[in-house]
Amino acid sequence: MGVTTSVSRQYERRQASRGWTALLALLTVAAAGSACTAPGTPPAADPTSTSPTEQPTSGAAPFVVQPFDGPDPAPVVDGTTHRYVNPHSGPKAAGAPPPSDYRWIEYTVPAGWEVGDTYIGKNLGEPDEVALSFWTAAGVYPDPCRRSGKLSPWDLSVHDHPDDATISLGSYPATGLATQHERDASEPRSVAIPDPTVDAGTPALRFELTVPADLDISTCDDGAYRSWPGYADGYPPNDNHVAGQTDIVYEVDVDRSPLIIDASFRPDSSAEDIAELRSVIGSIVMDRW
Repeated sequence: MGVTTSVSRQYERRQASRGWTALLALLTVAAAGSACTAPGTPPAADPTSTSPTEQPTSGAAPFVVQPFDGPDPAPVVDGTTHRYVNPHSGPKAAGAPPPSDYRWIEYTVPAGWEVGDTYIGKNLGEPDEVALSFWTAAGVYPDPCRRSGKLSPWDLSVHDHPDDATISLGSYPATGLATQHERDASEPRSVAIPDPTVDAGTPALRFELTVPADLDISTCDDGAYRSWPGYADGYPPNDNHVAGQTDIVYEVDVDRSPLIIDASFRPDSSAEDIAELRSVIGSIVMDRW
């Protein structure tokens, strides 16, 4: 595991390598809702994508999120850089949550990677797939296999920055990814995404989750395992296609609704391809303002 660096060193490293860094100083931001943003215009609507979320109430002490203490992912070298412009930067769409408030995201991919309408990755649709995707969604399904109409709010839905150096969650672990059924979510950690408009970067929560290894996904509702719905009717939901899949999910603390970044790999993904996926994560830079 890597050693957490100071904020000033984090910023220097972001300027030099445009990688992700452990977060030691967080900015004051608005609390969030969310809605699913996938690049492009998807085919089928998800019937529960516009179901309201129930905001949590808790008398427990807030959970103080610690900085991520793992290694910083090294950015891609000699790859191709792409810019993903926020597709929902205008007024709120009918039946959709407030759009995430950011301008664009840049990421760099190695040779052999594809950039699709929803997923960016290698061996897309194959048993050894690795993939990256960007979303805005109203919340998460409490049980991705047995989905109901009521969504659970994102983990950032009730949060604060009590001393400008930490992030605290008011509903952890009662909502969001932390409580998704049988996903074995890791305890959240804070990271910062390099952003030329914010010296300390834009703060985010980092989770690692898995799909149950012994799950027969064909037995789930509609034969699909869905972590969260699409942004609105006509947008695809976030499907996990393989039992045992691992997702590294970032809830980025932007205004209105959190931006969700999902990096996934499968049990048959090679160590080399997983390393490439981590490097693509390490290449991400966003422009929030």
